[in-house]
Amino acid sequence: MLKSYQLETRMDRHLIAFADAPEPDLITPALDARFKVSHVTLLADASQTSRADYIASVCRDARLQAQVLTLPHAWNPEPIRVRLKELVVAADHAVLFNLSGANPVHSAIAHEVALETQVPAFVVNPFSDQIHWLAHAPADLPGDHGNVADKLTLESYFGVYGMEIIGYSRRLHRPKPQMDAAADVLAHLAVQHAGLIGRLNTVCSSLTPEFETRAAVPNHASLISALRATGLCSILPDMRLRLTQFESRQFLGGGWLEWWLLKQVEALVGELPIQDAAASVRVRLPNGVTNEFDVAILCNNHAYMIEAKTTNAGSPDKGIGAQTLFKLDSVSGLAGMHAEAMLASLCLPTLKEASRAESQDIEIVAGAALTEVQTHLREWLKEPLGEEIPVE
Repeated sequence: MLKSYQLETRMDRHLIAFADAPEPDLITPALDARFKVSHVTLLADASQTSRADYIASVCRDARLQAQVLTLPHAWNPEPIRVRLKELVVAADHAVLFNLSGANPVHSAIAHEVALETQVPAFVVNPFSDQIHWLAHAPADLPGDHGNVADKLTLESYFGVYGMEIIGYSRRLHRPKPQMDAAADVLAHLAVQHAGLIGRLNTVCSSLTPEFETRAAVPNHASLISALRATGLCSILPDMRLRLTQFESRQFLGGGWLEWWLLKQVEALVGELPIQDAAASVRVRLPNGVTNEFDVAILCNNHAYMIEAKTTNAGSPDKGIGAQTLFKLDSVSGLAGMHAEAMLASLCLPTLKEASRAESQDIEIVAGAALTEVQTHLREWLKEPLGEEIPVE
């Protein structure tokens, strides 16, 4: 006789999930202490086991016991039904079924088994991050429509897709006051005198072996003050720059916009359930290829990516470039992710580019609108959350 888990009161649970469509929702409940999960089993057919292994690694990094089991005869219901019942019987802990990543066939089979064995089963709403119970909701767990705790980090989010963070320039709540202040000055200067920033980009694009710019920067008081404030360069008598290190070129040549945008995100922490964010996030894919996200944000267990563009500053008629939209659309879906995308640009899009961005669900904040970017970020980060989602 199969054992019942309806009245189970043990302090640890065994989460069983299908990895048909690997998503963070498969494991966010396991990272939520209220679910008391200590063991995770991921079920995958042979074609998905390598991706399921990425998710299992994230679980192990969170000090959970995790295993990946290959499904027998992935489209034959009876062997799958038998395997699920075997797992329920063999489990040393109370069992939960998370059907968030299950295809329709697997979901139907698991739901049937859950009803028969009185195993609690649920899904996580991918838009609101809320729990929806399908069978036998335990009294000690968040009820229907309860919000899953925001415990993902950027490392665990990217890890679900097999990516490893190999670097970033600035992290949420890790200020670097000198450079943060310089980013503020450059951001305000960019809106008022975009041509100066365009010139600074050009100057920083070419360095001598001694880390000196080959061309001079404009002799503008606010620009010179901002450059000196960074501590990243000195001003030579001929108005060329000598950088303190090669990496300084990234900040002075446009990276400051990424820092400034991260600061605007940081200002919304507490008001919105922002759990992690970083600028200039460099990741390595399983095949060794590297990629970079100008600003990466996790809010309510959802990912948001911002592309920061300072090129063509002062030349609004040139637009933002179709390649920029193509790149942003690509990186927001890298390795199967489903991240929201925004372009923050000093130059304005053409009507054709704006139309294309809308069709690709890419938000654009450009030109003078950057002065109100916090308002845009607030609405953007709130939009997929549904109504009145509490901050964890």
